Amino acid sequence: MVDDDDDDDGGGGGGARDAGVDDRWRDDDDDALTWDGDGLCAEDEDEDEDEDEDEVVSSLAFGAHDKADETTTTGREHAALTTAKPVGEARGATKGVELFGTVFTHAKAGMENVDVERVKRIIYEATAGTPHYENEQRKERRTTKRIELMKKRARDVTQGEWEVWERLSDERAEAAEATRDVSRRWLVCDMDGFYAACEELANPALKTVPMGVAAGPSSVLTTANYVARKFGVRAAMPGFIAKKLCPDLVFVKPDFKKYITASRASRTVFAQYDPNFIAGSLDEAYIEVTKYCEEHGTTMERVAEEIRAKVKEATGGLTCSVGGGYSRRLAKVCSDFNKPNGQYILEPTREATLKFLEELPVRKMYGVGKTLERMLIEFGVKTCGDLLKKRAIFLALFTPKAFEFLLGVALGIGTEYRPSESGEETGRKGVSKSETFTPTSDKKYLDAKLTEMATGVALECQSLNLKARMVAIKLKRHTFDVIQRQTTLAGPTNDVQTIVNSALRLMRNENSIGAAMTLRLVGVRASQFDHEDELPEDQAKIENFLLSPTTIAETQKQTRDEPKWTCLECARAFPESQKEEHLDWHYARKLQSIHDAAQSRARLAASHKGAAKRAKGQQSNLSMFLVKK
Repeated sequence: MVDDDDDDDGGGGGGARDAGVDDRWRDDDDDALTWDGDGLCAEDEDEDEDEDEDEVVSSLAFGAHDKADETTTTGREHAALTTAKPVGEARGATKGVELFGTVFTHAKAGMENVDVERVKRIIYEATAGTPHYENEQRKERRTTKRIELMKKRARDVTQGEWEVWERLSDERAEAAEATRDVSRRWLVCDMDGFYAACEELANPALKTVPMGVAAGPSSVLTTANYVARKFGVRAAMPGFIAKKLCPDLVFVKPDFKKYITASRASRTVFAQYDPNFIAGSLDEAYIEVTKYCEEHGTTMERVAEEIRAKVKEATGGLTCSVGGGYSRRLAKVCSDFNKPNGQYILEPTREATLKFLEELPVRKMYGVGKTLERMLIEFGVKTCGDLLKKRAIFLALFTPKAFEFLLGVALGIGTEYRPSESGEETGRKGVSKSETFTPTSDKKYLDAKLTEMATGVALECQSLNLKARMVAIKLKRHTFDVIQRQTTLAGPTNDVQTIVNSALRLMRNENSIGAAMTLRLVGVRASQFDHEDELPEDQAKIENFLLSPTTIAETQKQTRDEPKWTCLECARAFPESQKEEHLDWHYARKLQSIHDAAQSRARLAASHKGAAKRAKGQQSNLSMFLVKK
């Protein structure tokens, strides 16, 4: 399920998210296959997406506003929460037509005038009574229960306690304000309907007909062109629903070679302005132009215009939209304005940012999805301005990490720096592959499919020179229930057999595996990498074992001027004198990997043998009751 498209809907779960197994799984090759889970800042187009507003900080002098005003505001919030109706009453019984909320009706570029009620009705009629519909109902009930519990907690807080939360939230906001840095200049370049645009470029006749990129009605759309969007057709929508919305819809099979070629062409342009630009996906890039603007005496507006013109020329006619601001988050939001083939640059000042955010729906912010949006709405928050005004509620009810994120969204603070500067993790977090198919309980087919996914993950790890310490699987039943299991390996490895065996063992050990285990998706993920760009921990211990700091310093001085040697396996440079020792280290790790694989195979064989014995014993015992005495 791929989302190559214009706007990034995110997938929010906020502070109420449940802890689970490594739940933000994404296929990094196609920028789309996001595994289930409602992580705080996950991108999940097909199930969880992201918007909010009210009054902003223009009237709020942090820490200096009148105490009487503070008490009055707190009293109002307390009264509103203590008299609030239960979620079921406030919303009314969830109607079938409304069940899907904004999953498929949250407007992407080109969908502003779509008849939302018609889309909801068609989706309901097409899915009512299906396992997918039942699964959506279960998720809706879970969310409702979580909101009810949160509201109960809020009603139990006394007015005095609310005053404390109000004061603490003001202090947090003041501290956050002190970190605001408006000196940076970020542009986000987002290709317009990328996959569909590539197909239209190859076949201009498609420009005038509604078209979706997917294998067919039984597949999920990766994107849709702007003609199809007028009917409510969009990325991540099942093909059969898209066909009901637009009977004349034409399906075009994805051609990733074509998309990768176009993506490379656009990236040559981005690199001219920022050699270290951050590729968000095949069709999106975060470009810092702070240094470029200073050196060339230009502005973000002019640079954005240049990039758009050069991308169109480099790709042979593809257009992009550009957003600009002093942070990556703000630039990302702005890139969705004036689509397609447009730009929107937010003035890099505190005042302009707060004014912009005051009326901005929270769902527009990356990281706020369907679930989090509904939670915020239940507490009277629709915009970033609302969020700022009612921040004390979320400090009291949400986790510290979630509150920090929401406060940053409300104030427009955060992501001003590169991930490497701010201490964010920049390395690859995981490699995953999954596939959806017609529901089946055929064990041979499921084993073969899981083996195929695990093999693909292992081979990709090898190509990236990554070794994983953890393997996880994802199984989705025909009822759309999701099972996720993980195991820690004996040591870091990218050995195909080890990863395959670990994945198969996880699936076979699942208690519910059996005749009733009907699956529609299997997937495998490798994570917790032993990054080769870091100094191998065990090698460092060997080199420095029993050496004093003085001896180490002298050794480093002696080897500084030695000829360098580059290892072909890990691409790291060493003095010639360390060549043999380093090669021995690689050889030892390979032996360990072989040993780990053998151990894994032995354990798997033993588990099968034990299971067979237990089954045979159970049959023997059962036969005793059938023998006539």
